[in-house]
Amino acid sequence: MNMNMNMNSSDVNFVKYPSFRRGLISNEDFSIINNANACIMLLVCSVGAVANAINLKTFISMGLKDGFTVSLFGLALSDFGFTFVGCILSLSNIVQFLEDRHVIQGLPIQPKYVIGMFAAYVGFIFYPVTCMTTTFMAIARCMCVAMPFKFKDYFTRTKSIIALVAFNLIAIATYAPVISQTGTQRKYDPSVNRTRVVLWMSDKRSEIKNKTAIFHFAVLTFASSIIVAVCIVIMARSLKESVRFRNTSTTGTDTGGDVTKENKDKLSGKELQVLRQVIVISTIYTATMAPNIVVVIYRLTDADFDVRKRLHNLTFVVGTWVTILEQINSASTFLVYYTYNSKFRSLCFPCLAKSTE
Repeated sequence: MNMNMNMNSSDVNFVKYPSFRRGLISNEDFSIINNANACIMLLVCSVGAVANAINLKTFISMGLKDGFTVSLFGLALSDFGFTFVGCILSLSNIVQFLEDRHVIQGLPIQPKYVIGMFAAYVGFIFYPVTCMTTTFMAIARCMCVAMPFKFKDYFTRTKSIIALVAFNLIAIATYAPVISQTGTQRKYDPSVNRTRVVLWMSDKRSEIKNKTAIFHFAVLTFASSIIVAVCIVIMARSLKESVRFRNTSTTGTDTGGDVTKENKDKLSGKELQVLRQVIVISTIYTATMAPNIVVVIYRLTDADFDVRKRLHNLTFVVGTWVTILEQINSASTFLVYYTYNSKFRSLCFPCLAKSTE
């Protein structure tokens, strides 16, 4: 999310851009596409926010007694935050679209460039936590299945809590310098011909943002995607061996000694459920992060692919599409838990029924 949301929120009002900055998409087409994207984003984020609220309630009902459940709760919390602020961001874009067409008038604040910007800033903090938590879960489960006797009881509840707190502190610390270079002020806004609260950015913001973006791309996007992909391969292989052992144990077929006691140790139903959940979550994460990596690499090869240059409109649209994919990642976890976690499945809706009594 980091790089493409940076591209989105670095923008200034498109109606103020001269024609040579339209690039491949005209300003009128850009406005229509941007509004359509905002509607799609609002739908995805609304579903995601509700789904993650259910996740949080269910994990509390399950009891946060082990490291894995604590990690899932932390992931649901960051996903809820990301999808919730995505709702605010998309609504601000829709309101901006209506204001540009004079359907709405007299707003005392810029909807997209004040409300939307600061909503995006909060998203900058939440999604890196999702990235780090997903990577942590993949590494933890990978080590547990690869070397179960050494790491099976290593990732305790306390260690998971410490990791989640650290992830949040890192996310805040890495983006706080950018946020500190942005603010609001009352100023004449020529787009509505009146004085109102508008966005303010310092001259140092771009430089600081670029340094932060490099860290986010190198560590949170590229490195985490590779690490998670490697973990998926190892976990999938272990899952295949465990299922094979379970099948041969059921049928009594001789395997020639290929299945070791270590594989047998991974055969418990709970462990298989956990493994399947992490594999699916990690796979969705990697798939939705891949377009971001491609976009950022292309951006490094084309100087015009930037919101402040000729391909402003195209850059913004592509960045929004990548962000929507990341929001789909955050919104999809409920289906994973419901499908692969029997305890979650038995508690998610009953716990909601109790809360409404």
